[in-house]
Amino acid sequence: MIAAMCCLTFADLLIKIASQTLPIGQVMIFLGIGSTIVFWALMGFKGEVIRLSPLFDPAVVLRNVGDIIAINSMCLALVYVPISIIGAVIQTVPLMVTAAAAIFLGERVGIRRTLAILIGCLGALFIVQPATTNFDMMTSLVFISAVGMTLRDIGTKLVHRNFSTLLLSFYSCLLFSISGCVLLLITGGASMPDIKMTIVFTAMITLGSLGVIFMTEAVRLGDMSVVSPFRYTRLLFSMAAGILILGEQVNAIMLVGSALTILSGLYIWHREILSQLSVTYKSI
Repeated sequence: MIAAMCCLTFADLLIKIASQTLPIGQVMIFLGIGSTIVFWALMGFKGEVIRLSPLFDPAVVLRNVGDIIAINSMCLALVYVPISIIGAVIQTVPLMVTAAAAIFLGERVGIRRTLAILIGCLGALFIVQPATTNFDMMTSLVFISAVGMTLRDIGTKLVHRNFSTLLLSFYSCLLFSISGCVLLLITGGASMPDIKMTIVFTAMITLGSLGVIFMTEAVRLGDMSVVSPFRYTRLLFSMAAGILILGEQVNAIMLVGSALTILSGLYIWHREILSQLSVTYKSI
């Protein structure tokens, strides 16, 4: 999960850089097609075939719907919102996953964890600071993306073990390409990328593909309550990329909000681990 967060953050950074030169729809098409080819080649190397039947599996449908919401909202947010803010707001995903797991997976969430979720949401408000004059409505796209990521993670956890990670990733990249085509048809303005932009796209495809593989494997193989907290490393990578590379500024209120969100998530993780140990002890 840590490797996935690093790869995805710097893939986001390259998307943000590329979107300053080319329409975001075109950037999504290049990234989607390139990643689709990568996963198609990996499937061929492992002797796997592309099957359409899993597309109709309810868990895969939920995963793909969440993926479409997440990737479209995230790419649009990357055009307008500082990457440091995006990285901070996305830290609400583990909180949303905990709440969604209680609803969709029947996991027990007590009053303490519910309170921690509410405090984490308060931290998210501190991050975006909606009451200030500097608030940008485009920041709401990041929250929409977080909801999509939550649906995707729940769907991924419910997907049958027989469905390969490469096939699921292939679907995601194909949907990403289609979304880019739709967006480009709406906005227009496509142009031929130069050599410099081609290098950016190559690095973007490589990092994005690795990030998807690592994240999908982490969610499918690991316990969700154990794996999810490691998403918080994305904040560190986002802050580093935003401040050191893009020259973005971070104020004290945003740091306090980030701390509240992360501490809430870590507290939930701590409570879930204690709960699991208690169940294990009782069974023994």
